[in-house]
Amino acid sequence: MPALGSKKQKKATIIEKLEGFFARYKQIVIVSLLNVSSTQVQQTRVLLRKTKGELVIGKNTVIKKAILNVVERDADLKGLEKLLPLLKDKFGLIFTDQPVYELKPEIERNRRQGAAKVGMTAPIDVIVPPGPTGMDPSQIHFFHALQIPTKIQKTQIEIVKDVHLCKKGRKITNSEAVLLQRLNLKPFQYGMEVLTVYDDGSILSNELVSLSPDDVLKKFQVGCSYITALSLELGIPTEASVVQNIFNGFKNLAAISVVSGYKFRQFSDQAAPAQAAPAKEAAPAKAAAPVKEEKPAEEELEGGFGGLFD
Repeated sequence: MPALGSKKQKKATIIEKLEGFFARYKQIVIVSLLNVSSTQVQQTRVLLRKTKGELVIGKNTVIKKAILNVVERDADLKGLEKLLPLLKDKFGLIFTDQPVYELKPEIERNRRQGAAKVGMTAPIDVIVPPGPTGMDPSQIHFFHALQIPTKIQKTQIEIVKDVHLCKKGRKITNSEAVLLQRLNLKPFQYGMEVLTVYDDGSILSNELVSLSPDDVLKKFQVGCSYITALSLELGIPTEASVVQNIFNGFKNLAAISVVSGYKFRQFSDQAAPAQAAPAKEAAPAKAAAPVKEEKPAEEELEGGFGGLFD
């Protein structure tokens, strides 16, 4: 049994190491470790080494102690206190400078098939298809307990239609877990999931950190188009609509110029090339127009009307 002093020394070393990470990194990713295997943890550590990142898994009390120590020494890092209420259940901290929208898919891609466990919340709906189960009739009570319609076919139990066994967001019962195990079904995939991200004093949600710069730009452009449309409809100029306001005003002036015959330089400069182009195209067409041949006048018949009245 290790001495009490060695335990304290080990704890102090871990806290000191954590304090260094909190002071160095501006970005901290909180990931869920529920049902994550030790092999997956090790694979993630190897992945993070390529980008000089660190995955830390420790007791909540130790991590919270490290945060409080850092905040006490450096007031500029007071934003780390926002992490305290988020440190619950089974989690890990990833310290990294890599953009999260790039790192997130790499972390969450490492998943494994897993069986349903009693008491866990189903992450997805589980549908059991119809067909033979390979179970003998003596085990039919499992199906009766779950109200699953069955029949006996060739000395084994057969499910007669699709069964919605587990519902997403609902806890899995003992009967459901045992039945899935008997059917040799592993319906769930387990792996790390990004929960939230601490970014230099701000807490970002999972949905927000999934956006790339291109996604943000597209959303900004859509927002600007909405503001422009609203400004034009209300007749209230804004920075987003000023270009369209000027363009609409110029069109109105151009229309007045055409109708009234009054010319102004800006419109003339724009209209001159457009007017010259059709003229140039029309000139060859006019030159190429076929010349009508004049038919010779019919010679008068001898005798005026051909001797009709002779």
